[in-house]
Amino acid sequence: MFFYAVLFLSTFFSIYHLISSLRFKDRRTLYQVPQKGMSILVPCYNEALIIRYTIQGLLNIDYDNFEVIFINDGSLDNTFEILNEILDLQVLEAEPISLWTDQMKGIYKSNKYSFIYVIDKYNGGKASSLNTGILFSKYELIVTMDGDCILEKNALDSMNKIFEDEDIIASGGVVQIMQMFKLDERQKPIVLIQALDYIKGFYIYKASLAYNDALSIISGAFGVFRRKVLMEVGGYRSGLGEDIDITIRFQEYAKAHNKKLVFNKSATCYTECPESLKGLINQRVRWQKGFIDAIINNHNFLFRNVFNNSLCFLMIIDALLSNSFATIVFVINCILIFMKIIYGYPLYMFAYFLTTIAYNFIASIIAIKGAKNNIPKVRTLPLYFMIVLDMFFFQLLRIYFFIKGAVTYYFDNEYWHKVDRTNNIYIV
Repeated sequence: MFFYAVLFLSTFFSIYHLISSLRFKDRRTLYQVPQKGMSILVPCYNEALIIRYTIQGLLNIDYDNFEVIFINDGSLDNTFEILNEILDLQVLEAEPISLWTDQMKGIYKSNKYSFIYVIDKYNGGKASSLNTGILFSKYELIVTMDGDCILEKNALDSMNKIFEDEDIIASGGVVQIMQMFKLDERQKPIVLIQALDYIKGFYIYKASLAYNDALSIISGAFGVFRRKVLMEVGGYRSGLGEDIDITIRFQEYAKAHNKKLVFNKSATCYTECPESLKGLINQRVRWQKGFIDAIINNHNFLFRNVFNNSLCFLMIIDALLSNSFATIVFVINCILIFMKIIYGYPLYMFAYFLTTIAYNFIASIIAIKGAKNNIPKVRTLPLYFMIVLDMFFFQLLRIYFFIKGAVTYYFDNEYWHKVDRTNNIYIV
């Protein structure tokens, strides 16, 4: 019975998400609005190989009213030295920041760029770094991004228009693979398959969640939050999934105060992905553990409102039960088909198999076209060849991510989730 229930739920939600994503309308404002002040927080831990591209991307942004705060969280490499080399730092005589986490080593300001600051602190984790940046920041809108990310030139302007609506307390943008968009080289299949996964994740799944007012994660790679609300919910909590956790707590706040979180498909950020199978496995297992951690830490809100809140319903019923177990069921079904084909196979099971394949093809094509519309220069042809590989090879990997993440959740509490840097030369 459980097997058939999962089949039904996975098929239903897959089609539902596809339809919802097509109904999703981006909040585009054609007219200009006053520029709201934004504080960009960039927590850094061992980002020496890529931080210069992050800086260059920030210098290229078409926006005036913002500040950048790099928080060097006790990096073991020469991240701070590179920041100093590029930014020409001077010690800033500032009031001490009241921290509940760690002591700082120093606060610096760039001699070259008056809007860029660097906080050098002892290692305390990503949540600690973000909270330090929030306390130091001066603007009402807080932009969070990772140390390996490049913002599109219009990203802040697009977000600025979103926050004209006072009821919006947070917004996430689109995150894409940097190697696919910012590297003028042919990519390995493992990079291409991740690029397709990101494109489907944002243009189908996230668009659907936004349409249903059920955003469960604003990516740590690029999100914008109202500072006042960040302070009211207590800032970031240390854990394995800071971005999921803060999004759920913002959703709880939104439910209590009649506010909303939105997805901005017009604002794009690029992040570096793993280029080895080992690196990919490590990253996705950490994501799975972060998902479990967020469910556990917010279980009261999620389970108490599972049938009266779209976020809680979709996160528990769809993401936890349907998506996770459906991946396993799909692979089992594939195996059973080949084992029983000579003995005859129930028609409805074969129909499910064909429906799943058809859905993946259609969803992938729609997502790729969505990416092409928003980022015209993207080379989409290689992505089409990845669709079959995604359906079978990546499905097997997802089972491994799910099982290993669940099993190892209680044994690994490392809070900095690092991808091995590639030392690629990117076009910014």
